[in-house]
Amino acid sequence: MAYFDPRKATVLIVDASPVGVGALLTQDGKVNAYASRALSDVEKRYSQTEREGLAIVWAIEHFHLYLYGHKFTLVTDHQPLEYIFNNPKSKPPARIQRWRLRLQTYDFDVKYKSGKSNAADYMSRHPNINEANRTDHYDVAEEFVNIQYVIKAVKSGSWENSYDNKTLDTFSRLKNELTIVNTDKGEILMHDNRIVIPHKLTDRVITLAHEGHQGIVRTKQLLREKVYFPGIDKRVEDTCKACIPCLAATPKKTFEPLAMSDLPDAPRTYISMDFCGPFPSGHFLMVIMDEYSRYPVVETLTTISAKAVIPLLDKVFSTFGIPNIVKTDNGSPWQGKEFRDFATYMGFTHRKITPLWPQNNAECERFMRSIGKSIRAAHTQHKNWKQEMFTFLRNYRATKHATTDVSPAKLLFGRNIKTKLPTITPNYQDNEIRETDKRKKDKMKNYADTRRNAEPSDLKIGDTVLVRQDKQNKLSTPYNSNPYKIVERNGTMLTAKRDDGHMITRNSSFYKQVKIPPTIVNSEKEQEQKEPSTQLRTSGRMNKAPAYLKDYVK
Repeated sequence: MAYFDPRKATVLIVDASPVGVGALLTQDGKVNAYASRALSDVEKRYSQTEREGLAIVWAIEHFHLYLYGHKFTLVTDHQPLEYIFNNPKSKPPARIQRWRLRLQTYDFDVKYKSGKSNAADYMSRHPNINEANRTDHYDVAEEFVNIQYVIKAVKSGSWENSYDNKTLDTFSRLKNELTIVNTDKGEILMHDNRIVIPHKLTDRVITLAHEGHQGIVRTKQLLREKVYFPGIDKRVEDTCKACIPCLAATPKKTFEPLAMSDLPDAPRTYISMDFCGPFPSGHFLMVIMDEYSRYPVVETLTTISAKAVIPLLDKVFSTFGIPNIVKTDNGSPWQGKEFRDFATYMGFTHRKITPLWPQNNAECERFMRSIGKSIRAAHTQHKNWKQEMFTFLRNYRATKHATTDVSPAKLLFGRNIKTKLPTITPNYQDNEIRETDKRKKDKMKNYADTRRNAEPSDLKIGDTVLVRQDKQNKLSTPYNSNPYKIVERNGTMLTAKRDDGHMITRNSSFYKQVKIPPTIVNSEKEQEQKEPSTQLRTSGRMNKAPAYLKDYVK
């Protein structure tokens, strides 16, 4: 055996058998003390869990002198007790619950180890029979600290050299408020109408006042009505702030200061993403926000699996370019191998925010509130929610952002986009671009015109033309044999009309002009001046003539 050292870690090993309970007080693997006692007839009828719980209570209170005021570890070979004593939310039987409340003044952790390695097993099976009838467990409420010096000073009125005694010095400042009351149990020191509690009993008093888990203020109020001891406020605050059931049942009202992120170096280099929905239609919205310009891109989808998300991201990246960093939450689409492979293939860094902390993705979260409101308003008005969403996006992108004081569209594209509101289009200083554009286009025109033998069309309104047609078979001709007459011209776009009223609009290159011989036209005019019989014969010939000649003879 070894001497007990308060500076070393203490391990209390306990065990229970059908006939007794045993315990070993150990430090550094060496035993400091052995203890055991036999069970009473009533205790022998306890369940095994209750007997093991009794072993814990009895052993701790038996070694109170060594354990009180120091954190220690308790080892048991009954695994359910590890959960019962370490978890404040556990709901054990009433007897074990009372024992657990009795041990609240001790600071310990329960650990489970199998029975084969439990050295207290022998002690519990060979208990000390002299301890069999001892049921008067050590009651911490009976603790007493000698404050006779204070009582003596109050009686005599002499507080000389009080600074040599810390307790006496503290009460000397209240000497005019202290009195002595004689009772059948002895003298009681009073502060006004409150009992003065010795230092060793203050924890017990605070625990009693805090039963029911009132808050700090109400616990102080209850104590101040009944008792007094120095430092009452701080002791109550420390106790309440260390109460695990209170901490678990009270929401936290303070947060860490906001950590503001720096503006990215350029547009579309740092984007954040999130999902909004599902909506009654079964659709989700995938929101992609540029952290630099705050320009949102919204895509609709019916599932948020990686297979559905990756093609849409590929489409967006093909429009705006691949970003350097993509920030998301910890949702299922971003956790799998598919998205990791996509990030590697595209060459961007995937950054996930702290779980269950949406403030890390504030830009996306705030935007989804706005777009969600727009969709709900459309639903209320019985409008097409997609069309209303596009209207919202158009106006959002054109409106100055509250943080940058510049519209997202202008930051991304370098210009404001047009909305339904009237505006004046600014004059761009792009002379150099215009000159380059004209030079390149002239070069392309000269090259193409030369290769195609291009000539300006001289077709005019009233000309007869044939129209180019698609080839249907081996016998198809390049042009339709039914002639048309030009009725309208707009640059190189010409509209022609056929006798049956059919109209067609094509480029001038689709038409081939039909030249009418002058002799035919002149001979027909002469026929108009002959006798009716001649005219009849002429008209008979004309009936046999092609249709396009009939019109021009007329």
